Amino acid sequence: MTDEPVLTVQLTGPFRVTGPGGQDRTPKSRKAQALLALLATSPNLRRTRSWLQDKLWSQSDAAHGSASLRQSLSSLRRSLGEHARVLDATRQDVGLDSDLVCVLWKEADSESTGEFLEGLDIADPEFGNWIRFMRRGSKSHSQMPVLADQFSSRWKVALMLDQSGGQSPLLQSFADMISRVLREQGELELTEHVDDNSVDRLVTVTIGLISGTENAPALRLVAHDPNLNRQVWSRTLPASPGGQSDQPDIALLGVAFQLQSELTRYLAQSRNLIGTDACPPLVLGAAIPRIFSFQPEEMNQAAHMLSDAMDSKNAAQFLGWQAQIAVINLIEQFTDAPEACVERGKMLAAKAIEMDPMNSVVLSTAANAQVLLERGNAAAGADLAKLAVKVNPANPLAWWAFANVAIYAGKTEDALRSARVASRLAARTPLQFWCEFQLGLAAFKAGDIVTAKRALETSACLAPQFRPPRRYLLAIYADLRDFEKAESILAQLKELEPGFSLDHFVNDPLYPISLAREKNMLTWDKFQDLKIIG
Repeated sequence: MTDEPVLTVQLTGPFRVTGPGGQDRTPKSRKAQALLALLATSPNLRRTRSWLQDKLWSQSDAAHGSASLRQSLSSLRRSLGEHARVLDATRQDVGLDSDLVCVLWKEADSESTGEFLEGLDIADPEFGNWIRFMRRGSKSHSQMPVLADQFSSRWKVALMLDQSGGQSPLLQSFADMISRVLREQGELELTEHVDDNSVDRLVTVTIGLISGTENAPALRLVAHDPNLNRQVWSRTLPASPGGQSDQPDIALLGVAFQLQSELTRYLAQSRNLIGTDACPPLVLGAAIPRIFSFQPEEMNQAAHMLSDAMDSKNAAQFLGWQAQIAVINLIEQFTDAPEACVERGKMLAAKAIEMDPMNSVVLSTAANAQVLLERGNAAAGADLAKLAVKVNPANPLAWWAFANVAIYAGKTEDALRSARVASRLAARTPLQFWCEFQLGLAAFKAGDIVTAKRALETSACLAPQFRPPRRYLLAIYADLRDFEKAESILAQLKELEPGFSLDHFVNDPLYPISLAREKNMLTWDKFQDLKIIG
């Protein structure tokens, strides 16, 4: 192998790839061109497969994205011909041989002012975000590798109080609440300096009082990306909190969590700004949706992401979420070694608590792990769940964990009340389906079938691939003799669960529908009139 580059990749002006003799080796496929450009602009000319999939096939599921990436790699190899050896692909990542590839960030003609990757626009929102950012940076930097290094730290959030209408204790109190919620999440760095040098990674959140309905005071929150001059999120709500002064209003708590969720979503969509996949602002935002997919492949990816990022300041949360993965693997019977899964989950939960015992996310995931890995031992996680709510009452996961403990402890009213709080806090956020499911379970346990059915139907509607609510809906519909809906749910479960059968559903004591089994709802006479028998 020669030390001389065999391929030259030109990034400014029209994208082109040339061989050692100047012959054109530019792939004809635009996705293959984009793939090569992403690699050529990456640190060490290498990216993980999941990162590439997220940039070029962000609207596809993991399986289709993976297949599309393999197809584009094959197309790229064919275009490179005898020089295909410059491309190195493993099961985890894809890269270019830096000894064989020369990347030109400027056109050979120094007088030229061509645009970065001129004309290379792909119909994918994530690639669009990435290329717009790179084009902005290219206007003020002669070499983009410097730009990549510049954005290796975390995004920052500046909380600003608009006190033009006068100072308000409520305004300051609400700002303190939001500060606590964002700081605990750990993915954002709070700052007071809006003129920070890292302005491309800054989001401002302005909190002020305005005249609302019938001139009543209202709180107004606006999150803004100053670099893109883009409003990220906004919300207006009545300024007068209900309840006792030492008990924050649920609406205010909910808005604080909605803000956190929306900022996390925005950063996850803007993850192309960061030079590494394991950067703290990105890991949780990318891993948690994979965990809640309840798909083994997606959860394995999440586990790898969390494990790879263990040197970050969010290590305790990463451990807690890995414990949650162990819970799902056990309950969903994704593991062929249940005893080892239980021991690993309990170990992860204990280690997470040891590292950060005053973070409500850590406390919540650890509480769930201890209760569910012990097959419903409520005492195991009761203190952790109670402390999670106390530490951060704006975290719906804390109330979820508290409701979970109450369900298994037989405290049905406490479970239902806590699940309602979790549901209200999670409204309009990606966790709504998860909290609606818990509300459904709590209502089911309390014998409120009307509320249970409504909440479970909402959860199933919000998450078409989420199996747990559909299991309870099948039992409820069959018990109510609503066979049309029962047959529809049965067909969905047969599609979502490989090997699903009613015999397994009714007779397997480990099948995850224990609350219905407690109520003696899983008997053959409930299902014998179904037209679709699985």
